[in-house]
Amino acid sequence: MLRRPQRASLCAVTTNETTTNWRQATSELGLDPDEVRRVSERYDMHRDYNLKQNAEVLPLDRWYKWYRMEKLSEGHGMIQPPAQGCSISGAADSDVPTGEVVSEAAFLRLLELYRAGQPG
Repeated sequence: MLRRPQRASLCAVTTNETTTNWRQATSELGLDPDEVRRVSERYDMHRDYNLKQNAEVLPLDRWYKWYRMEKLSEGHGMIQPPAQGCSISGAADSDVPTGEVVSEAAFLRLLELYRAGQPG
């Protein structure tokens, strides 16, 4: 039976930021690094579009709060498992993890770590 890897707490990620890179932090939280890149690229699209329109560019934390709400409203952010558990794993309902995959604050911290390491 497949199980999710144990996730490190956000405290472990932020305790020594100078030596913890975003990829290691992403791995410790059990996330795909490409997801962090994709969300960062979406922020870049927001920033570039608004700059071309001479409009306000939201700071990363405010934009991410909006982005997360938008995704949840579209049904892309499952915060609870399906009522009958996972239909493809064969796991009992009690073995299906509940709750968010990662908290809003933890993912925002990953975005900040990733973006801090990017040129420009």
